[in-house]
Amino acid sequence: MTAERFFGGVDGRLSYLHSTLQHISESTPSHSDLQAWVQQQTPAGSSQAIRRNIAFLEQIDLIEEVDGRYRPTNKGEVFWQRDEPLVMYEGLATNVDGFREICRAISSGARTSSAIRDQLKQAFPDYELSDGVIAKHLEWLRALDLVPESDGVYSIPIEDGNFRVGEMYNRWFIHDVLKGERYKGIATPSALDIVMLFTGESGSAYGYEDTFLPDDRFVYTGEGVEGDMTMDGGNAAIRHHRENGESLHLFESTDMPWLVTYLGEYEYEKHVIDALPDETGTDRDAIRFTLAPVGGTDVEIAEGSPESLSLDHLYEKAKQSSPTVRGDESRSTTTATRRSYQRSRIVQEYALRQADGVCQGCGDEAPFLDSGGEPFLEVHHLTRRSDGGPDDPDNVIALCPNCHRRVHEGRDGDAFNRKLKEEEANRDR
Repeated sequence: MTAERFFGGVDGRLSYLHSTLQHISESTPSHSDLQAWVQQQTPAGSSQAIRRNIAFLEQIDLIEEVDGRYRPTNKGEVFWQRDEPLVMYEGLATNVDGFREICRAISSGARTSSAIRDQLKQAFPDYELSDGVIAKHLEWLRALDLVPESDGVYSIPIEDGNFRVGEMYNRWFIHDVLKGERYKGIATPSALDIVMLFTGESGSAYGYEDTFLPDDRFVYTGEGVEGDMTMDGGNAAIRHHRENGESLHLFESTDMPWLVTYLGEYEYEKHVIDALPDETGTDRDAIRFTLAPVGGTDVEIAEGSPESLSLDHLYEKAKQSSPTVRGDESRSTTTATRRSYQRSRIVQEYALRQADGVCQGCGDEAPFLDSGGEPFLEVHHLTRRSDGGPDDPDNVIALCPNCHRRVHEGRDGDAFNRKLKEEEANRDR
């Protein structure tokens, strides 16, 4: 089956698809009812095109027909309720011929439609994709913001192992581009000098206990679901990543299928052997790694304190930290003019200073003054710490208690948080 445009160009198709999935969820229409609605609400064109696109949505696992009526699948619900179209990549890649091959072709240097076609012919002599099909595939990848295009030249931002802290990625796409073990917690792509670590709540069923420490270090349980863990395979890749010239990149699973949040680049600090149950409930020796964020967890200030810095200087300090201490290396923090502060304190001070006593959710002044006479606001991570959000100045704002509760407990909390993210992304620094 080939990809369909779904009644819109690169910019319009996702909005039409979003409204269609919402309608299906709210009305569970029959086939004829859905056809009529699509005809009226979208630039659908012919009945044949409508039928073809409905079949396409079934094929890529966004909708399903049950007892003669349509309803969204889990991925379809996530798409429209959370406005997260990245969940559909896996359906495209596994059910429509050519998506994976095109992604791999681009990441290996084929940057134009003709170059992609030529590489596919060389790699798969019996595999045929017409120029029209390749164009449709590329339109979908562009619409999903996976493959940018400029003057007919395509690229994939993650092809060099470059990820943005706090951003969500589709794990299927990561492995289609970079390769590496798709279903393991530790993946080692052969083409890049990186090790990708994946953590999430589902690991607790196999005896994994991963957690953040208060200073932003991360405790990561090694691989091995049954019996004692051994220092080989992915575990050895973590332990010896420096000697192997490889960097560690940490991702956390979300509650959305196959979407992960990038936490950042980390480095091995130490490991211990703990007794943890395996997937059968039997205690075994488990390797637990302590990983430190690259750059360390402390920020040095030559003179004064976080409160004495200007807003711009505070932002710069919040974005950087002192180098991680290795081996016998040490840094002096005993002089009268130089002190170290935890990154989290710097980030919190920046968020509150930037807000200047005004809630960045509702725009109202702080509801009261705290015991120190300062406006009371709460620091909010736009990508939650529990979801892998970084302690980073670009990921924090200050909210009044009411708005903070709305984000975490409100019926429209996800939509409200998306709005806050958009506003923060557009804020002048």
